[in-house]
Amino acid sequence: MRIIIYLSIVIFFSSCSYVDSLFIKEIKTDKIYKSPKISQKSQNEILVSKEAKVKTNLVNFQPDKPKEIQVKPKSNLLIPYKKIAFIGDSHLASDYIPEYFRKALNIHSLGFVPAILPKWHNQYLADYNNLGFNVEYLINTKTNLSFGGINANCNAKCEINIHLKFKANNVEYLEFKSGIWNIKNYQKNTNQINFSTTANKIGGFITNNSSYIDNLGINGASIFNYSRIDYNLAKSVAKKLDYDLIIFSFGTNESVSNKINQENFINNYLNIIELFKTKKSKIILLIPPEPTLFVNKNYVKGENNALVKTLIKQVAKTSGVYIFDIDNLMQKEGGKIAWINDKKSLKNTHLTKSGYEYVAFRLLEFLKITKE
Repeated sequence: MRIIIYLSIVIFFSSCSYVDSLFIKEIKTDKIYKSPKISQKSQNEILVSKEAKVKTNLVNFQPDKPKEIQVKPKSNLLIPYKKIAFIGDSHLASDYIPEYFRKALNIHSLGFVPAILPKWHNQYLADYNNLGFNVEYLINTKTNLSFGGINANCNAKCEINIHLKFKANNVEYLEFKSGIWNIKNYQKNTNQINFSTTANKIGGFITNNSSYIDNLGINGASIFNYSRIDYNLAKSVAKKLDYDLIIFSFGTNESVSNKINQENFINNYLNIIELFKTKKSKIILLIPPEPTLFVNKNYVKGENNALVKTLIKQVAKTSGVYIFDIDNLMQKEGGKIAWINDKKSLKNTHLTKSGYEYVAFRLLEFLKITKE
């Protein structure tokens, strides 16, 4: 019996040796990509819909209520990041991956709090009970979107009521009034955001805490509609938040579109990176898991999946950043069907809660490999 146990342990650890092959690492060179200066007008005219007709059935991703075994985060990880942002599509909108990071790294606060959330979105560290607002975001609004891509739009009298599950040091808020975004002071040392407003837009709250893990994921987001964010505001807020790690998730909605302009895909992605990063930001681009659509009573793979993977790798090479390939991880472990059987994936494009936690677990392993 002791011999059998010993052999089992040896086999297990030897099987873990393939972890490095799951990820593509683009080493940063001395040549730094500089994004061309783009006016607000041209930002808003970058072929938002003509180049990628995104299937809207991916927009309304409702977080599942799983019964799967969860992957428990390891504590005391030696990863030197204190200000982290997850930016991108519906693979982040559930807040599963960011919340796993918060528990693993023992960082339980937000640096940026959206003023309102679209349907099916989630923030583990903020409870919303706002009244009177309409939601404006990347999918339904073309101009003047706040940092992160979501506005709370008030046409009459509205109330903001947000309970934060942490203490915010010195809260500021983003207000759009008379055609201009401004950053205004709100309150110090609070976990409650409560005030009334009329006939303007509120674009979110900055906490000015010393460490945080933010989720800026939006259902249906693609690199083609991020040009709708107010460029000057985004740069100002990004400077304040000063993220030292940014993880981008794009490519799912592009993979299921029926047309992709390759040059615009690359240029837009590079511009998004420049929009949010600061000098010290480490950047990781996720290659999403195999996207599938329900067509004619069958699940079919996104027709541009292979092309999008190639384009993301080109973006990483051009900008000198890292790639974490979720799709390759899935294929190494038996593919989509195997992950469905293991309760790590739904039949559609999205993973289960335990699947996203597993991805977060492997991503943390990857960060230990690539720490600088």
